[in-house]
Amino acid sequence: MQAVILAGGVGSRLEKLTGGKPKCLADIGGRPLILHQLEALSDHGVGPVLMVVGYNHEAIREVVGRRVEYLVNERYRETNSLYSLWLAREWTTKPFVLLNSDLFFDPEILARLLEDPGNVLAYDSTSSRGREQTKVAIRDRKVIDLGKDLPPASARGESLGLLKFEADGAKAMSEVAEHLVQNGHERAWVIEGTRAVCKMVPLYGTNVAGLPWTEVDFPHDLEEARSEVWPAIWKGRWRRAVYWKRTRWLAAGLVAVVLAVGGWFASVRVGPASIDWENVAPIDAPAVALTVPTGHQKWWMVARNDSVAANVEGGTPLRVEVRLLMSPERADAGRYVVAVSVDGTPHDWDAFTATPDSAAVLRGVVVGDRDRLEFMLPPGPHVVRVALLAGHGNGLLVRIRRPE
Repeated sequence: MQAVILAGGVGSRLEKLTGGKPKCLADIGGRPLILHQLEALSDHGVGPVLMVVGYNHEAIREVVGRRVEYLVNERYRETNSLYSLWLAREWTTKPFVLLNSDLFFDPEILARLLEDPGNVLAYDSTSSRGREQTKVAIRDRKVIDLGKDLPPASARGESLGLLKFEADGAKAMSEVAEHLVQNGHERAWVIEGTRAVCKMVPLYGTNVAGLPWTEVDFPHDLEEARSEVWPAIWKGRWRRAVYWKRTRWLAAGLVAVVLAVGGWFASVRVGPASIDWENVAPIDAPAVALTVPTGHQKWWMVARNDSVAANVEGGTPLRVEVRLLMSPERADAGRYVVAVSVDGTPHDWDAFTATPDSAAVLRGVVVGDRDRLEFMLPPGPHVVRVALLAGHGNGLLVRIRRPE
């Protein structure tokens, strides 16, 4: 199944945050939003992909390259999304997935869309109250109406702007777009076309409530994508990757680990406080002195979307201690995601909630309480890397520690 991504708009409400670039190039989790979308489509076997571009499409081409085919809406300032879709009418004669380039979503949402038979629209039953939301009315799983003007009382949720059209749905959408554009409705939105299509062919709703997503329209949407949605998505992704790494290593090295660290393992189960830990100095990272009630502690600082690495000899347990650095204006807890890789491959991760620690003092920032990850490091020399992937903070204090 192919896909069409609509990416012609200016995104003026995010202009200050994106530096004038199209909003699909907004950075989330260290890379542009559009690359998250393309990865999800590729992982689920959707392709080829057509992007209908307009405003500053050269910037999009520089980032996306040959991953997609392009179609330029030269009249992007005079038209809206339905016109862009109409321009892609040669693509929409076959089954296709349709999405807007400003939608940031958990790939599991796409999986559900593709698994459901027929023409399918993704909606969230926990969201339907805002004036700017595209509300959806559903009866017996079928979408019977949708629109921003739909009364909230009759809505079952909010449309994400992610749809799958089978052959009959693709044909209906093409006919509707042709009719509206040829009759002067060049400023119509795709939502208006979908509203007509659901009365022509069955369009089913798949409820994705509970899965993280956001439409990046306003500055607060971008902040939500970075600090809430991305950490939740990354957590699920790392759970799958790390599970395989862990189980493979356990199967191969269980005997060696038992022989090498059996005594330590027993002591940990009885009382982890019996181990004395020493810091492993990172390869290249600024060290800071954190003031605590017992004196000063040496930590290393990591910026957001950056990492710190250390050379560590394996065959022993390893502890990674972290503290989130938050702005002085933030008085409440903050969520963040920390990932650990060993020799360049994912090894461990966690999503933490940092509570400001008034007893830990570092000039200019609020220091969160201490969180940690512990795991066994296979024998031999390794490069252990710790990264702050996402969250409310702008930095992280890190200590990579091993038993003395």
